[in-house]
Amino acid sequence: MSDQVLATLITTIGSIIVAWITAHQRSKPTEFDRLREQNRELKEKIKEEKQHENAK
Repeated sequence: MSDQVLATLITTIGSIIVAWITAHQRSKPTEFDRLREQNRELKEKIKEEKQHENAK
């Protein structure tokens, strides 16, 4: 194989790896997503506790 073909293959493989890593990282929930979900759960819990207190 010529040096040019080898360099092209290495560059292509590197680009594929970077694209895969980027796609994989974007599919993970971020810290913001985790906090938003936690906030939603806490709000729901507070709402349920208020309803329970009002029922007494």
